Amino acid sequence: MHVIFWRHAEADDIDAASGTAVDLQRELTRQGRRDASRMAAWIKAHVPKPWTVCASPALRTRQTAMALVDYPRDEPALAPGRDVDALLALIDAARGSDRALVLCGHQPTLGRAALRWLSGCDAEFSVRKGALLWIVERERDGQPQRTLRAAISPDLVD
Repeated sequence: MHVIFWRHAEADDIDAASGTAVDLQRELTRQGRRDASRMAAWIKAHVPKPWTVCASPALRTRQTAMALVDYPRDEPALAPGRDVDALLALIDAARGSDRALVLCGHQPTLGRAALRWLSGCDAEFSVRKGALLWIVERERDGQPQRTLRAAISPDLVD
């Protein structure tokens, strides 16, 4: 099972007092669109197909994911402020599929979920804007074994 934890690319800032509805409508900046495109090209070149691409309902995550596919699946478990358990349940539900799972979401939940899924450690883990963590799970002796395959940010991609 291949799981890619992909943080949305750089988005416009908002005033903290603007509220959740406005936050969900934040768009990618020009740099964010460029970074999303570069990371999508990297995913296309390295991650085995087919994929299921899921994105938070926030516009910036949908725009990031749309650099990879035209129609990412809207996934409430990836929304800002959701808890790690909801995100891990999404991964569990995909177990047994022959598709790589690309999860485009937000900090701090995305990084924390990636760290817990990889290592079992429940701690903060920061993922840079536009960056991804690619984790592969295989079964060995009846037990899941997870390996970090790649950790890459847009500034490292040509």
